[in-house]
Amino acid sequence: MLKSHILLLLLFSFSSSLFSQQADIVYYETFDDNSNRWETFSNKSEFARISDGTYTIKSSEKNALRWFGLQNFIDYRKNFRIEAKMKQTKGSENQGYGIVWGSIGWEDSFEFIITSSGYYSIGGYKKSKYFAIKEWTKSSKINSLGRYNIIAIEKDGINLNFFINNEQVHTCRFKKFNGQIHGFILKSNITAVVDYYKITTEPRTIDVANTIFSDKVKENIGATINSEYSEIAPIISPDGKILYFGRIKNIFKHDECDIWYSELQPDSTWGEAKNIGKPLNNSGVNVVITQTPDGNALLVEGLYNSDGSHKSEQGISISYKTNNGWSVPQEVKIKNFYNDNIYETYCLSNNRKVIILSIERDDTYGDLDLYVSFLQQDGSYSEPKNMGPVINTFTQDGTPFLASDDKTLYFSSAGHHGYGSEDIYVTKRLDDTWLRWSKPKNLGANINTFQWDTYLSISAKADYAYLVSTSGSIGNEDIFTLELEKEQQPDPVVLIYGTVYDENTKKPLGAKITYQDLSTGEEAGIAISNSYSGKYKITLPYGKLYGFRAEAKDYIAENENINLKTKSGYIEIKRDLYLFPMKVGEIIVLNNVFFPAASFELLETSHPELDRIIEIMTKNPTIEIELIGHTDNRGNKDELQALSENRVNAVKDYFVENGIDENRITTKAFGGTQPIAEDNSEAEHAKNRRVEFKIVKM
Repeated sequence: MLKSHILLLLLFSFSSSLFSQQADIVYYETFDDNSNRWETFSNKSEFARISDGTYTIKSSEKNALRWFGLQNFIDYRKNFRIEAKMKQTKGSENQGYGIVWGSIGWEDSFEFIITSSGYYSIGGYKKSKYFAIKEWTKSSKINSLGRYNIIAIEKDGINLNFFINNEQVHTCRFKKFNGQIHGFILKSNITAVVDYYKITTEPRTIDVANTIFSDKVKENIGATINSEYSEIAPIISPDGKILYFGRIKNIFKHDECDIWYSELQPDSTWGEAKNIGKPLNNSGVNVVITQTPDGNALLVEGLYNSDGSHKSEQGISISYKTNNGWSVPQEVKIKNFYNDNIYETYCLSNNRKVIILSIERDDTYGDLDLYVSFLQQDGSYSEPKNMGPVINTFTQDGTPFLASDDKTLYFSSAGHHGYGSEDIYVTKRLDDTWLRWSKPKNLGANINTFQWDTYLSISAKADYAYLVSTSGSIGNEDIFTLELEKEQQPDPVVLIYGTVYDENTKKPLGAKITYQDLSTGEEAGIAISNSYSGKYKITLPYGKLYGFRAEAKDYIAENENINLKTKSGYIEIKRDLYLFPMKVGEIIVLNNVFFPAASFELLETSHPELDRIIEIMTKNPTIEIELIGHTDNRGNKDELQALSENRVNAVKDYFVENGIDENRITTKAFGGTQPIAEDNSEAEHAKNRRVEFKIVKM
């Protein structure tokens, strides 16, 4: 889980001037309320509370240091200024208070501290070891106990300047920081009051997508899903009917994130959210990464033991829908997988062939980078490859979501210039290496705000986007939705759905669905039909001629095909698939065998279908078949008979050329005398032009 998504909020604003030029105020807190969710609590020895436009904080006697911070992104490559107006009201005047910045945790941080007795120091921690930039030094610029001081840190080129009440007190060489936690620090047993806190940077140029979300406004999805807690990681099912998300009941604990879901109601509203329960939810961080288009598998974060208990946060697992609910998730193997960060996010392509990972490795450019991994023959995935510096930045890049077109990638980043701490961007894949991408574009001000915006998800239809934001939320992070105009949507796809049946009994079957690019013979993707209902779904991008079929043990499939070379809009098509028991007498139509008009020359798009039959005959060397040729009934009967004979012999020749003994194959041809359709339309003519094969011996 990406760190800022589960522990701390990233919050930003916008405005005025810095370094004698126009600048961006990326964060401005006046404590008029706690919409930015600073830590508030109270116990016997320390407290933090917001009231009357101030933040009052107290450290205990036992703690040498006490932090009060949020994660606020600062681009250290540019000039910036961090400023706070603070005063000490109680405690020893020799104990300090001030600003902490650039922190990962207390063990790696920078600090600028003053005391009410008139001293300041600058230093930090590296791997828990303190280092001094400026030892304790007396300054007449510091106001005494009970009076406000304005403390500021300003980066100017290679220098870092320090100010007390607008007077510079020290300059040093700027030191790069890796963390993004900023806020306040107290020494032992001090009470301090903060009036305001502000971060400003040099102006940023935001590269906004041409199809910015300008006409529609994102809306909070409502109380049936959002709560007083944090809702994160929305994943809309490809058919748009189920919304999965994570709910964090305590943002400071890792072990309180469960998977919840809501179902779309007949009136197009979302039903009351339900906890998905065991075995998907356990003591770990539980989040859905992807639901496959068939609806029968969920990719989830983390690893599980065989009893469903939590094993590890690192890695991903897959769960399948059964008659009794979801199965215990099994690990998805990724070659040489490691992640040097304790957080990660992922997405799986609809065809299951590609995983995009947000992780940190030896070749990472920043905190978290996007990587790509490919499905292998054994069902594992290849070693992750960094997707390059066009996408990845010097800081965190994560929450990837690949649209159904397999080209459009949405992700969040703190490193590309945006409106707030973390914005959502879009990029397009430029080739099949998955390593070349268009320059990321910001999705614009109707998606991104001055606060934290991330986790965008879109259904196959792409009519609505779902995302997470802290701006306008009911509780902590909330889920929002935005209706998309056509020009804002990724490339359209076709959703194929139906049921897999036993041809003889008409009972539904659980089966593997395989679809191919018939032009190349390459497998384009896989799906699984439900073992109980036989239902399946696949999404197919435009631009190809596809063949698809069901596969199950002891059955032979009748292939289907669909020509999507001509691009159109999003459509849904029902295609039931039939499996024939592998036994003597079964006749199967080879739907994906193609010839030019009035010709018996096999087109290359026929090869995947024929190769499938060759594979069956190779694995079953006792099988003998009969090939049967048919044409439509338009034309001279003798010529049609000869054409059907030539075509069926062309198929036989292909089998023999590819290693099948010709004695295992006999042929018959019937011309146009045995139509299976009326032969009145082109679609019916196409059905009648066919090659069949019949099992005559096993």
